Amino acid sequence: MKKVLILGGSGLIGKAIAEEMRGNEQLDVYGTYNSNLTVLDKNKSLKLNIEDLADTQHILTAVQPEIVISCIRGEFDKQLIFHRKVAEYLNENGGKLYFFSTTNVFDGDTSKPHYEEDKPNSITDYGKFKIACEDMLMNILHQNACILRIPQVWGKESPRMKQLIDAQRNKKKIKVYSGIFVNTNTDVCIAKKTCYIIDKDLKGIFHLSADDMMDYKDIYNQLVLKLELKNVKFDEEISEGGYFAILSKRQQEFPNDFRISNRLVIDYLTN
Repeated sequence: MKKVLILGGSGLIGKAIAEEMRGNEQLDVYGTYNSNLTVLDKNKSLKLNIEDLADTQHILTAVQPEIVISCIRGEFDKQLIFHRKVAEYLNENGGKLYFFSTTNVFDGDTSKPHYEEDKPNSITDYGKFKIACEDMLMNILHQNACILRIPQVWGKESPRMKQLIDAQRNKKKIKVYSGIFVNTNTDVCIAKKTCYIIDKDLKGIFHLSADDMMDYKDIYNQLVLKLELKNVKFDEEISEGGYFAILSKRQQEFPNDFRISNRLVIDYLTN
């Protein structure tokens, strides 16, 4: 039985991965949390303060994970130090790290959608931090670091979905951008693909996104229409055009039923 540690196990993606892994008798799954407990048993939910490296070492030593999945949040500089600690532990003791990254590693070039082999280029602090983390983890762990880049993530109980419902109830405006093409995915689909990557021991960089792209505003328009939300108002910013999207050239490595489009994401959220 392999031990798995999900860093950020109570967040949107961490929770979905924990749910997906719960029925797998070959995995012994633990998850960390900051304030809200994970969906795992209480003795498998571990409170973690990433600023306390002694706490981090204690959890790693106690769990002795062979697989670490990181979808944790926090201050960028603290996260870099934290992830270095985790990577060094895995390098010394044997283990693999699956690190969730973001479309923002390409936010410095919106002239096209980006694929796994494209060189990251960011102009934001968030994107630059993720690039630094990716590079550091691959330098330490080499093939034992797997980078999972994700786009705009939705779930039936995701912050984005809650914001949309809240906008109707409290008559708040939602910031949207028109003229820029993006893509999405669901927490559930990302969890399934992550578990498949781990099970099949796939390596390298993956873009876990929908196969196509949509105008940013159109995604919200479709959700409002299909959810029959009334009086939702947008604070619209018109873009000069471009792409804030990641696409994958590795889809053939997954079963066909793992593929998803933005329309299927919308259908999932509204049914």
